[in-house]
Amino acid sequence: MRHPSFAELFIAAASWPAVSCSSPPKYDAATWKSLITGTSCPSATWLTPKGGGSGGMVSCEIREGGGRHFKFPVGEFDIDEQVFVPAGTVIEGNANPNDPSDKAKKPDPSTQTFFVATRGVHDPHAKYCGTDNNMEPGEAQQLRIGFLLNSDTVVKNINFQGKDTTRPYDNGSLCGGAAFETPGCVSPGFANGVGNGWVGKQGCYDITGKGNGLVTGDGRGVENVVIESVRLNDLLGEGQGTQIAVWVAQTQDGSATRSVRVTNLVSMLTRGDGINFHGNVQNSVVEDCHIENTGDDIYAVWGGYATSPAGIVFRNNVGKNAGVTRNYGYGVCIAVYGAMDVTFTGTKCYDPPMNNACENGPFCNSCLAYVHDGWFGAVYPDGNSIQFNGNEYFSMSGSPITDRPLVRNDKNSAARVVTTEKYLLP
Repeated sequence: MRHPSFAELFIAAASWPAVSCSSPPKYDAATWKSLITGTSCPSATWLTPKGGGSGGMVSCEIREGGGRHFKFPVGEFDIDEQVFVPAGTVIEGNANPNDPSDKAKKPDPSTQTFFVATRGVHDPHAKYCGTDNNMEPGEAQQLRIGFLLNSDTVVKNINFQGKDTTRPYDNGSLCGGAAFETPGCVSPGFANGVGNGWVGKQGCYDITGKGNGLVTGDGRGVENVVIESVRLNDLLGEGQGTQIAVWVAQTQDGSATRSVRVTNLVSMLTRGDGINFHGNVQNSVVEDCHIENTGDDIYAVWGGYATSPAGIVFRNNVGKNAGVTRNYGYGVCIAVYGAMDVTFTGTKCYDPPMNNACENGPFCNSCLAYVHDGWFGAVYPDGNSIQFNGNEYFSMSGSPITDRPLVRNDKNSAARVVTTEKYLLP
């Protein structure tokens, strides 16, 4: 009889349903989805719960300057695909789910709005990223259950629960699967080597560099996206979650995705990264977030071979237990894979003991931050600046870590790391 590993036990117990005197009403996806994807703005839409009877109300108001603002009531809302959120749309739940004094604390479900996936990915051999043209248009949207956010959109005061229990091998290099995504390529782009020869190249490509036409939305960059006071993967147990919390995709035409602001996001379990800004992301901020129990890096900038990922700031975030959902096979609190200008400040990283048995060497729990080069298509243009300041590195119990550096990078890298913190080449 095989005994479960520590990681397996931890994942199974990571999220237990909150105790409440009464369960929130539950609603089918059909009760709300067409409101978001459509163009109308009814002032009041009364909902019928799954079990019948009277339910809550979704309200809508026209925003100043145009667009629609939807407010959802308390309840659990089924979500069965990647829902297209048109430009100018606000989705707001009933209440902020995150306690500022203890972000790991579960909210009272009787006050909360939940969106819960109706299914998840359980087969590690599932087709996921369009590698070698293994998917048709539209298939990815059926697997990446969540919200596709276009320009001038806001999501706030909601909970989201995914049901994936594995990370497919086809998503090994990471191509998406977040609760919140922006339009772009389904495939991750060339990643099996250095990216210098790919700079300026447009189109969508798999990790080997084979082209395809698979996109989400129109595949182009968007701007002014706000994700504020949301909570992920803290409703169900048994290791269920999304692949990622937030994924800004590399775009088909190389256009920039600008002014993405992620504030007060809490994620308690993901199968891949926590937040990953991929491709030509500019002038964007992640702040006051709390992410635990990932299967990969927690906060990542993967500029790859995009022309100018710059003006990116990660500020005052907490990362804890990187890599646990894949048995600590890969992952650190902060990772960079090509960029022009990015700053990480005020991070608090909580790590398990030094992972000397890691199959990927120093890429697992060996530092607070790793600046990668030579793979994943990473490019660091002339004049680049990768800055670290005011970050802190702790054990899981909260004691300062002194047996590992805060920052590592690869030998002979073109990355210009600017830091006064303990810094080490591998």
